[in-house]
Amino acid sequence: MLHFAWAVLAGFALGTPAVPFGLSISLAPPVALIAVLLGAAGCLLSAVFATGWLRTQWQVRRSKRRPVTAEPTPGTRRNRLDSPTGLRARRVVNRYGVIGFGIIGPALFGTWGSAMLGTALGLPRWRLIGWLMTGVTLWCTVMLLASEAVIDAFGLR
Repeated sequence: MLHFAWAVLAGFALGTPAVPFGLSISLAPPVALIAVLLGAAGCLLSAVFATGWLRTQWQVRRSKRRPVTAEPTPGTRRNRLDSPTGLRARRVVNRYGVIGFGIIGPALFGTWGSAMLGTALGLPRWRLIGWLMTGVTLWCTVMLLASEAVIDAFGLR
């Protein structure tokens, strides 16, 4: 039971790379996968809700600081997503959508990074969580199969 708890904690802290850790502490492959997925789910939920709360607080603070004008004057930006970098990020999200971001995000940015980035970009919360969990499940399964192949190839059991 203690090994399972360690694997859940590793899944919370690391995300997908915690699968080999679960195998290294003598958990059966399906048990290691489930433990890491539980930890990653906790990670996603806490990151999305915490970042969403921070984003809301930031927007409230900015709206109190600056009066909102009906039409922005030329040459000014209303928010950071209007900058060239923000527009580029928005084009990527518009091209691949929440589904593509959720599946590719955990591999590119990690579990914490993709959850915070998706929330900061304003993606719908529950769709983001669902697709990120799908992506984490996919990449954890790939990591499990690769780890098992390496263990079998080198005879480490």
